[in-house]
Amino acid sequence: MAGKKRQRINDPTAERAHLRVLRRAAERGDLEAQHDLGASYATGDVDGTKNDVEAVKWYTGAAERGHAESQYDLGFMLILGEGTEKDIAKGLWWMEQAVANGWDYAARVLSDVYEKGLYGVEPNSEKAAYWNEKAGDYKT
Repeated sequence: MAGKKRQRINDPTAERAHLRVLRRAAERGDLEAQHDLGASYATGDVDGTKNDVEAVKWYTGAAERGHAESQYDLGFMLILGEGTEKDIAKGLWWMEQAVANGWDYAARVLSDVYEKGLYGVEPNSEKAAYWNEKAGDYKT
C-alpha cells in the first residue's frame, strides 16, 4: 500500500489507547481515521493482529464517501481477494475512482496492470498509455 508511513507505537498501553481513540473517531465518521484503522488491520498493527475483513470494512466506509487513498487500498484488496471475494473488475473500478479523487499513484498501478497484464488482466497498451498519462508525478 502506498501512502503515509505509519509508525508503530512501542508501548503496548499507549498503542491500545491510540487504537481506542482511532476507533472512536472512525465510528464517528472521520474519513482519515476510518482509513487509518483499515490500514492498521491490513498491516497487523492492531495488537499485531492482521484482519483483512475488518480492513475491507473500514476502507469501504471511507471509499464510499470519496476518500481516495481508501479507494486505492480497497481496490487492491478486491484485486487480490484479501478480506473479501476476489473481484478484479470492481477493484480496478475503485482504483479509477481513487485517480478521479486525486490519488495519482493509483494511475501508476493501473498503467502497470494494463501494460504487464498483472493480476489476470489482459494487457492493453491503449489503457496502459492512458493511465500512464494520468499518473502525474508517479511516472517512471
